[in-house]
Amino acid sequence: MMWFNRFMIMSGLVSKKIGRVALFVSCFGLCVSPSVVSANVNVQLANLKQDMELVSRQVVGLRSEVELLRRENAQLRVSVEQLSRRQNSASGSLTQQVDTRLQALERRASQAEKEQIALQKNIDQKLKDLIADMNKAISQVNKSSSSASSAPSKTFSSDYPQKGFVHKVERGETVSSVALKYKSKIKWIIDANQIGDPTKVFVGKELFVPQQ
Repeated sequence: MMWFNRFMIMSGLVSKKIGRVALFVSCFGLCVSPSVVSANVNVQLANLKQDMELVSRQVVGLRSEVELLRRENAQLRVSVEQLSRRQNSASGSLTQQVDTRLQALERRASQAEKEQIALQKNIDQKLKDLIADMNKAISQVNKSSSSASSAPSKTFSSDYPQKGFVHKVERGETVSSVALKYKSKIKWIIDANQIGDPTKVFVGKELFVPQQ
């Protein structure tokens, strides 16, 4: 029964591992960075690959044990046949006992093969579901990125006085404070310097301040 216990333990571990990967993928759609998606996908696929390799090794060992049992059964049948020719009186009972044992072993081997096939199908299905979820998450991230990149760029007007001077931004100053200080207009300064975000004017930046 040792090989059967190992097989069941291994099945539980793989199912539990794939369950954690599926849970991760279900939360995966919250990500917004394709690089993070790709890194997490690679890690999960690497872990799943290791689990699949472990399953494959366990299955190979199980098949070897089944094959060994079948060979032992064949040798036992030969021994019984040889013994039956020597002892005709006791052969019937012994053959029946051997056949009963062989049938029990064959049933165990057949059951193990069926469980191995069911486990493989389960793993294949979960792998397909995982890949489908990852592709869906990546598609959503790419769609979000495309929408962000397709947003119209900000345009600037040239309708501002061409006269003025250059001012270097000091600590604590903003576009509005500079405009107020030199009696200019915020829109003039933004258009003249093509400032996309007025809140991101850093210390040391040189601004052209239009003057009427």
